Amino acid sequence: MSRVTRRQFIATGTAATGAAIMASPGVAMADQQPPESDFGEFRVGIQSNVLNAFSPELEPMLGHIQDLGLRWVEFANWHYEVTDDEARIAEVQALLARHNIGMEAYFLGEIEAGADELRQSFEFARKNGVSVLVGQPTEEALPILDALVKEFDIKIAIHNYGPGHRYDKVEDMLIAAAPWDWRIGYCFDTGHAMRSGVEPVSAVRRMGSRLYGIHLREHAAVSRDPQPPETIIGEGALDLEAFCTALRDVGFSGPLSLEVYYNPQEPLEPLRKGMANLAKAIQASAPAA
Repeated sequence: MSRVTRRQFIATGTAATGAAIMASPGVAMADQQPPESDFGEFRVGIQSNVLNAFSPELEPMLGHIQDLGLRWVEFANWHYEVTDDEARIAEVQALLARHNIGMEAYFLGEIEAGADELRQSFEFARKNGVSVLVGQPTEEALPILDALVKEFDIKIAIHNYGPGHRYDKVEDMLIAAAPWDWRIGYCFDTGHAMRSGVEPVSAVRRMGSRLYGIHLREHAAVSRDPQPPETIIGEGALDLEAFCTALRDVGFSGPLSLEVYYNPQEPLEPLRKGMANLAKAIQASAPAA
């Protein structure tokens, strides 16, 4: 299995370079973001690549995540490489515990056939408490993954990547997963869907109970041509309230990871605004007591 590189992953969305390190990360700023309870039943976290241009190392990256008030992370594989090194695993787990952050999902990227390497990824996931592995499996890898998800009881979530990629539209994901064990499902990237001309709310309903992860981002339109610019979550063409309702209707209970590249070199304020908009949408769409 070859895992996608940092450059390849950034190229599938909005890219940026550079770094700007914020002082004293890890000090909670409760007045600048909604409390975790405002997200209701949803486990809202972040895809680590969002902070790559701003803070590429695990520390202070985890401090910035903590400052945002988020308690979940989905690591990109270049931030925490698949390993069987027990000392490295213990080191990262200690860092996560220090910042009160859980790691439920993990981004593998390109998932190619290779039984031994795929098994190593599942062993790594089990040691880290990961329940969902996210990526773009090849057709040849799917039979191997089918056996591994049954053995380890760890889910594989097929990730849509937008125009020009193996999993362009939701239909591509549905066809790929259909023949296999129910633990092979989907990680739905709303931004890539919008770039493919796919309306996210109806897509969630099509994926249904096999929707195991969300990468939440937003664009100014649902359009394949021309490609729409990215926006702050809640300020584009995604009906956030309807989206949250659809997630509840299909029984979504997986990690909901923010993945916002609106301003990669200075991502914290756009993330805070998006988090506030998401919290409002979650509360407004909540069923009446």
